[in-house]
Amino acid sequence: MYFFFFQYADRLLIFTRIILPSSVNFILSTSPPVNPTDLPFPLWGPFFISFTTSFMTWAITPVSLAISIFLSFLVGLNVTLYIIYYRLLRLGARKGLVASLGLIATSLSCSCELFTALISSATVSLPFLFSISFMDRLSEGLVVLAISLLTLSTFVLYNEVNGNKPFPQSIKPTIKIIIALIIVLVAALIPANPAFDLVKIIGYTFAGGILASALLGKIKKKIFFPISMAIIVLEIVLFPIIYNSMLILPISLTAGILGELGFMTLKKWARLGIMHVTAWTMIMPGPISLILGYPIPFFSFTFSQLLQMWIYTWIIGTPIAWYAGIYYLQYLRDSMSEINLERIRVNPRGTPGLTWIILGLITTISQIAFFITHVGDYVDYNGFDYNFLVEMTLITTSLMIAGLVSLSYGIYELIKFKFNPPKVSRRDFKIFTLIYALINLLLGGIVHFDVNGFPYPHFYTFLFGMPLGAPSVLIYYPPFVGIEFDPLKILQLIAVSIMGGYIISAVKLYYSSKRRVPKSGLSSLALGAIGICPQCAISAYATALLSFNLGFSAFYSFSNQLILSLTADSLLFASVLYLAYKLPSVCRINIKK
Repeated sequence: MYFFFFQYADRLLIFTRIILPSSVNFILSTSPPVNPTDLPFPLWGPFFISFTTSFMTWAITPVSLAISIFLSFLVGLNVTLYIIYYRLLRLGARKGLVASLGLIATSLSCSCELFTALISSATVSLPFLFSISFMDRLSEGLVVLAISLLTLSTFVLYNEVNGNKPFPQSIKPTIKIIIALIIVLVAALIPANPAFDLVKIIGYTFAGGILASALLGKIKKKIFFPISMAIIVLEIVLFPIIYNSMLILPISLTAGILGELGFMTLKKWARLGIMHVTAWTMIMPGPISLILGYPIPFFSFTFSQLLQMWIYTWIIGTPIAWYAGIYYLQYLRDSMSEINLERIRVNPRGTPGLTWIILGLITTISQIAFFITHVGDYVDYNGFDYNFLVEMTLITTSLMIAGLVSLSYGIYELIKFKFNPPKVSRRDFKIFTLIYALINLLLGGIVHFDVNGFPYPHFYTFLFGMPLGAPSVLIYYPPFVGIEFDPLKILQLIAVSIMGGYIISAVKLYYSSKRRVPKSGLSSLALGAIGICPQCAISAYATALLSFNLGFSAFYSFSNQLILSLTADSLLFASVLYLAYKLPSVCRINIKK
C-alpha cells in the first residue's frame, strides 16, 4: 500500500486524461522528457522508463524504484513489529489500562515515523510556493530522515519483541561529555540565521542536559525544572532580540543543566509526558505549514525564514517523539506486563550466509557490468553535466560498497558455520588489527612521505570517475606527506587489517597456551605469517618501486597493480581459511567418537 502511495504522492505515478493516437493503447518510452541531469529526485540516474496509457503515466528509474521499495519495506516491517509488540503487551497485561495505554504509546511512536515517511513522499504535491531547489532538497532530506529513523526503529523493535534491551542501561560520563561537546561544536559551526539559531538553542539545551547528567547527577532538586522552563520561555519571548548573538550559548546551556537536574526528580510517567509534549510541539508547526501552504507566523520573520525554522525543528523533534514512544512502551512492559516476550527466530534454511553472498554478488557484478557498458556516464565530462557524473559515481560506489559488505558478511557467517574457527582475545584482536592497519597505511599506497612534483592544493577531492576509485580525497603537504584514499583502498585496508589481526591473535593464542600445538597447526600458522607479508609487499607503493628497479613498465598500469594487490589479499584470506580449518575452537567435540 505504501509503495503505491509513494509513487502517487511523489508524482511518479500520475492519473490524468491523456489523448493517445488512434489504435495506440499504451506508449513505452526510454527517453526522459528533459536532460537526465535535470530530472528531479528520486528520478536520478540512467535507464529512465515511462509507461503511458490513456488514463495514467508512470515514470521509473532504478534509483526511484529502489528508494520506493526499500522505504515501503521499512514502513511495512515497522507497522508489523508495532502490532506484534502491542499484542504482546495486551496479552501480558496485569491491568486493563495497559491495552488503552499501549495503543496510545504505539500510535504516538509509530505515527511520527509514518508521518515523516508520508510527508517525505508527498512534498512535491504540497500546495506550496517556494524555491524548487529547496523543495527538492527538502524531499531528499525527509526521505533520508525517514529511512534512518525506520531502520533504527526496526532494530529497536525487533530487540524489544525478543525481550532484549536495545538501549544501554547506563552511559559512561566520559562518553556523555564527548557527545555534549560534539553537539556544542556542531551548533557553533552552523551559520547564523533565525532558523539555524532556533536549532542552536535546542542543541545547546540538550548539550547542557547531557553535561548535567554526566557531572552533576547527584544534585537533583524539583525546583530546578520550573526555573529551567522559565528560562526557555524567556529565551523564546526574547528570540528576535537575542538570536544571532553569543548569549544563546550560556543561556541555553544553563537551561539544559537546570532542566536535567529537575527532570530526573519527576515520576517516570511525568517525564514521558513532558518528552511527548516537547517533541510534538517541535514537530507540528512544520507539517501544518506545509499543508496550509504558508508558515505559521512567529514574530516578524520572513516567509522563507519561518518555513526553514519549522522544518528544521520538525526534523529535530521527530527522533525525540519516536524515542519517547519507545520509552513509553518499555515503561508499560516493565511495570504493567508479566508476559515473557516470545522470541522470534528465523530458522535458517540451508547454509547460513548464502543469501547475503548471493545478494552481494548480484549487486556488485551488476554495477561492474553497468560501468563497463556505460563508462561515459562516469568520466565523459564533455558530454554530461558535472553534477550528473558525480551523482552516478556516488550511486554506483554506494551500491558496490553495500554489495561488498553483504558479500563479506555472508562469507563471515559461512566460515563460522563450516569451520568453527578459534576464538581469540578481543583485546589482542583490536591491538593487532590496529597495528596491522598502520603498517598497511604506510606500505599500501595511502600515506606517502617525501612527496613533491605535483601542483595540487593541500586538500583536494576527486568526485567522479571509476566507481570505488572515486570519490577520492587527497591531502598534500609537500615535501613532507601526501595522503590519498578512496573507497576501494579503505575497504581493502579494513579487510586485510581484520584478517591480519586475526591471524596474529591466533598465533599469540596458541603459543601462549600450555597446549601442544599440532603439526598441522604449526604449518597453518606459518602459512598465515607468510600470508601477511605478501599483502604488504605487493601493494601499489611496493609495486611501483619494484617496477622502477626492474624497468617493467607494465607494473605501472592500474589494472596490474589491482590484480597483484587483490592476489595478495586472496592469499591472506586463504591463510585465514586454512587457520580456521586446521586450528578449530578447543571446545569442538567429535560426536561420532
